[in-house]
Amino acid sequence: MGPRVTLFFPDRLAEIRRRLSAEEEGPEAAGPDEARSPLASRMFHHERTGTFRDGYVFRAAPSLPPERHDASDWGYWRCDIADSDRLTWSATVSVLFGLPVGAAIDRAWAVGRYLAPSRTTLQHVRDFALRHRLGFVLDAEIAPENLGRQWIRILAVPVADASGRIVRLHGMKRAL
Repeated sequence: MGPRVTLFFPDRLAEIRRRLSAEEEGPEAAGPDEARSPLASRMFHHERTGTFRDGYVFRAAPSLPPERHDASDWGYWRCDIADSDRLTWSATVSVLFGLPVGAAIDRAWAVGRYLAPSRTTLQHVRDFALRHRLGFVLDAEIAPENLGRQWIRILAVPVADASGRIVRLHGMKRAL
């Protein structure tokens, strides 16, 4: 049996919504598609380390910044599933994994950077999310190339083609 996958943040969503509701504006913040509001982004940026260790999936896609955009504490990534899981990482994500900016990235190598419990959870949550066309947030421990261990947070959002087939995952990663 694989790791537990919590669907739609059932245990923590109400608590997180209450805590952030004073800062949110607009009716969409209280709606069922929590990821359409800034809430998913706030969860990515502000929840404590370990909150998403088991992986959490969500139904709607949050608005993401433009591709390859980086901020001081997070970076953009993309996995082209329709193109043999080809990875594209922004400068910040490359640095998180200890790679030179612009270096070619092999997905098997990248997955190998995740330490055993996190790697198993990542694969389980990713497979579940792809099978059900959902996004996910995951806290994972990695061992970057030539660096020590560190925890990162991953936000992944599926992209479908016109027929509804998932062709890409993209999102943000940041150090915790």
